[in-house]
Amino acid sequence: MKKSHVLVIVAILSMLLIGGCQTTAPAAAPQPGPAGPAGQTGQAGQPGSTGQPGQQGDTGQTGATGQNGDKGRPGSEGQPGQTGQTGQQGDTGRRGQEGQTGQTGQAAPCPAGQHRHTRENTGEVVCVKND
Repeated sequence: MKKSHVLVIVAILSMLLIGGCQTTAPAAAPQPGPAGPAGQTGQAGQPGSTGQPGQQGDTGQTGATGQNGDKGRPGSEGQPGQTGQTGQQGDTGRRGQEGQTGQTGQAAPCPAGQHRHTRENTGEVVCVKND
């Protein structure tokens, strides 16, 4: 209900309550005589007492949905991330292939005054003094 409707209903109910309080029937009026001279103006009456509070009004209707807001501004740049954890140790590598045997080099020359000699029992080459 609108506020103006509530005020009209309160006013009508107040008039009915005040009008309904008279319980004596009016007496039969005698025949009026000629009008007398106008009387003096009476003193101003005392102010009336404060009226009773009105009833609580009905709940208002739900308002319409508002418009969508404007698009927000882009956010600021984030802080740098934390350093990652150390990775796990890698697997041990496989053993490499064995290298080829190198060629036998030439024997070093014997010092001056010596010559080469091969021992018959072992096949070892040694330097011996010249005779």
